Amino acid sequence: MIFLTTKSEDVSAQDTKNFFSVTGGYSLPVGELATEKLNDPLAGLAGSGYFGQVNYDHRITRWFGVKLSGSFNQNTTNSDPIIDKANSYVTAIDRTYAWDSNVSKWKLGAALIGPALYLNFNRVQFEAHVQAGIVKATTPSVLLIGKQTNSSGQIIEGAEEIQVSLNRKIVNPVGFGAGASLRLPISGALFFHLSGDVIGAKAEVKDLAIRAQVAGFEHNDRINESRFIGVVNIGAGFGIAF
Repeated sequence: MIFLTTKSEDVSAQDTKNFFSVTGGYSLPVGELATEKLNDPLAGLAGSGYFGQVNYDHRITRWFGVKLSGSFNQNTTNSDPIIDKANSYVTAIDRTYAWDSNVSKWKLGAALIGPALYLNFNRVQFEAHVQAGIVKATTPSVLLIGKQTNSSGQIIEGAEEIQVSLNRKIVNPVGFGAGASLRLPISGALFFHLSGDVIGAKAEVKDLAIRAQVAGFEHNDRINESRFIGVVNIGAGFGIAF
C-alpha cells in the first residue's frame, strides 16, 4: 500500500498542469546603463537591487508548456558618471566643487510570455523557458548641488552654488527573457521555487537632458540613443501546483 501511494503521488505531481508562484531576490543590471565607459554620462548609472516576480505555467504536454510572468525591479543609482560630467563643465571656469547628490531609483518592469520545457525527477521539477513581451524602463533622475571649494578642498562659505541635473525618462520597448527554475515539493500542492532569469530590451532613449547652471550660464546636453538595458534576477519563493 505504501508503494502504491508513493507511486500515485509521483504520477500526480508529474501530471499536474498548472503552476503559480511568487518569487523575489537579488537583481544585477546588465547593458549600457550598468557598464562604465569613458565620455558617456549614462554608462555606469545602474547598480544592484532587488526584484519581485509572479509566474504562471500551463503544461500542455509532459515536457512542454507556456509560461507567463510579470516582474518589477528597483536598482540603486550611481551618481558618479554625472558628477564626472559636471566636473567637465566647471573645468573651463577654473573652479573645483564638492557635490551633494539626490538620485532616484533605476526601475524596470516586464510582462512576458513564452514556451517552457520541463524535466521531472519524481516530484522535483526542472523548468526552462524563453519569453518575449513588453518592458517598461524608468531611467533615474539625478540632481547635483555643487559647492565651490578652495585649493585645500574646503568649502568656500557664501560662494555661489551650481546645479547639474539629469531628467527622468520612461521607455516601453519590446523585450525578451530567458531563464530556468527548480521546483521542490514541500507538502501537498505547495512547493519551494528557485529561479534565475535574464530580462532585457533595446530601448530608444529620446531627449534625455543634462542641464547645468554654471557661473550664471545654463548649459544643456541632449541625448538621443538606442541602448541595451537589462537585469539578471536570482531569487526564491513559494508556489502551488494544481
